[in-house]
Amino acid sequence: MIHFLINFLNFLRVAKWRFILALRGGSIGRRVVIQPGVCLASGKSRPIILHDGVHLMRGVVLSTGHSGRIELHDNVYVGEYGVLTSNAAITIGRDSLIAPHADLVDFNHATADLDRPVFAQPVDAAPITIGRDVWLGARVTVLRGVTIGDQAVVGAGAVVTRDLPPRSVALGVPARVLRQRGSK
Repeated sequence: MIHFLINFLNFLRVAKWRFILALRGGSIGRRVVIQPGVCLASGKSRPIILHDGVHLMRGVVLSTGHSGRIELHDNVYVGEYGVLTSNAAITIGRDSLIAPHADLVDFNHATADLDRPVFAQPVDAAPITIGRDVWLGARVTVLRGVTIGDQAVVGAGAVVTRDLPPRSVALGVPARVLRQRGSK
């Protein structure tokens, strides 16, 4: 009985978000799980697109501003309290895992003009692209303009400031490639 109730409540949450996102140009596929406390904040022409089998765990925030776009392909999992904020585009390939408390932010504010507050200065945005079958560990941060290749792994707490090749294993602040997956 409890399993039925949990599934029914998920059905209602997904139906609510499907309706809201459709009004803003976004969409939600089949078999999507959206846990309580998820926020999908998008404006008109700034879509959030969730393909089949996406899992958004408790407290996840997906937010698009200005001309942002977020697209999560099939079977992407975003762990508790993960935040994806886009003013350009964030794309995550199928079968990728994002551990809890990860942050993906595809923009930065200018800071040069001391006569204007930072929030009033221009935004510099560049897309983030995460390949298929990628694992981002807990508290990983991925910054604007980064591409992470297919089957890469990024260790917990890393800050990714530049591209990572496919099958790489990276750690640190800033993240550096330590080895390739499949090698010992």
